[in-house]
Amino acid sequence: MNQVLITVSKGIIEQVVFFDDARMAVRALSRYVKSMNVEHDDAALYDSDGLIANAKHFLDDKDEYMENKPLITEVSAGTNKTIYIIGNPLHRLGFMVASPDDPLGYDNPIDALSDLGQMRQDHGKHLKLYRVVPVDGPVAEMSDLETHNADCEVEDFDYALVGEYITQPTDG
Repeated sequence: MNQVLITVSKGIIEQVVFFDDARMAVRALSRYVKSMNVEHDDAALYDSDGLIANAKHFLDDKDEYMENKPLITEVSAGTNKTIYIIGNPLHRLGFMVASPDDPLGYDNPIDALSDLGQMRQDHGKHLKLYRVVPVDGPVAEMSDLETHNADCEVEDFDYALVGEYITQPTDG
């Protein structure tokens, strides 16, 4: 999941930084608050569900910085791990997942970067690192999938097996 850290100075957006790792994002917020001018600056961290934390989470009653380890732990524990894959976007058959062994995903970005560096050395810089995002809603209409299956002569397709990814026709 992506997190975005937005910093503001005197009411003007100063910086927008995107993160793949929630723990890194909340640590960046903490570091920013530690050195910010509380009179003029502010910061907030968001994900796709909204606000995760803001500068006030790292300030005490006197507006002085305080480390908030429970927040860092809570944010880290409450997020899904990002999965990374190495892909070849220029493959003659279309996008292909590439790996030093069998196709695989990485939950540790350090492992992914290490393998990507070695693979680029052997196969070229066109290989890229991608983030896998699970699909959690409809991506096609039932009628389009039925038409596709008919065109491809797919028989005995069980539409219930992909029901969460298709929308049903509506009445009226």
